[in-house]
Amino acid sequence: MNTVTPCGHELTTRLLDQKSECALDSCFNRVLSTLTHETQACALFFSKHFSQIHTPVVVFNSLDEPLSDDTIDLHLAKLKKLKPSIEVHHYQKMSVFPAKFENNLLGFLVVKATNNALKPFENLIAHLLNVYVKQLSTLHYACIDPLSQLLNRQTFEEKVLSVVARDNHAAMRQGYAERSWYLAMLDIDNFKLVNDTYGHVIGDEVILLVAQLLKNNFRAEDYVFRYGGEEFAVLFPSQNAQTAFEGLDRIRSLIAATRFPQVGTVTVSGGFVTLIDIGQTSEAVHQADQALYYSKQHGRNKMTYFNDLDIKPLELNQSDIELF
Repeated sequence: MNTVTPCGHELTTRLLDQKSECALDSCFNRVLSTLTHETQACALFFSKHFSQIHTPVVVFNSLDEPLSDDTIDLHLAKLKKLKPSIEVHHYQKMSVFPAKFENNLLGFLVVKATNNALKPFENLIAHLLNVYVKQLSTLHYACIDPLSQLLNRQTFEEKVLSVVARDNHAAMRQGYAERSWYLAMLDIDNFKLVNDTYGHVIGDEVILLVAQLLKNNFRAEDYVFRYGGEEFAVLFPSQNAQTAFEGLDRIRSLIAATRFPQVGTVTVSGGFVTLIDIGQTSEAVHQADQALYYSKQHGRNKMTYFNDLDIKPLELNQSDIELF
């Protein structure tokens, strides 16, 4: 990386040049290492849903000791009490920078200082954190489906590949590193009948309400997509397949128990697969879809784990299954 200019213009440009979330996270981490000459440890916590409802997750962390959830909450509470104009808070030999978007506190950057070497760079770090958040918001909203407000299909493959490659393992909450990642495909049952009976406006409302239930009941580190039409995809970590099934089935039950205006009861069917060193995203989607088709074929309103099917990749004849 080139020498830092006094105004930080070069570092700002580097951040603005990043076109993916993972690349931006890595770039910002490298920028901080350049500023501190790698003599300081730092950690960034941020809610990438751009919502104060979600707890900030770890973006990157080089601290000797991970911050506990209680410590994260403590930092957030202290920062909320500060005047909006304050860009850095000093606490127990740490410089804590609030990460805000549209005046909402969504996380913070911690830089552990052993001396006063960080002082000359604090204003620049605060500025670059602001640039990072704004660029992240640009990337985030470009990835959002306008109807459902979930992640869109265009971002799906990048997220799957980054999960498999473990590029974003640091984005999970602390202690989650031993968990496996799973891909679930969910589809609204009999959706064509909803459109034919009530019209496409009501059909869109059903998609929106299902999307809200999914978004509100998965965690901050999970990725929920509108994959296409009435189909959704979810990337999420879990301890094992049984725990993954229980979580998915709980949400399936919640949707089935929810009353939808005019339509009444709406159900979803789903299938899921463990993500382990796949060659292509399409392989994981195909396997999750096979499990989804099995759920449809065996009564709908069900969740199925691909590994429980004991079928060959092309054994299930999808063309014979009525999805809608």
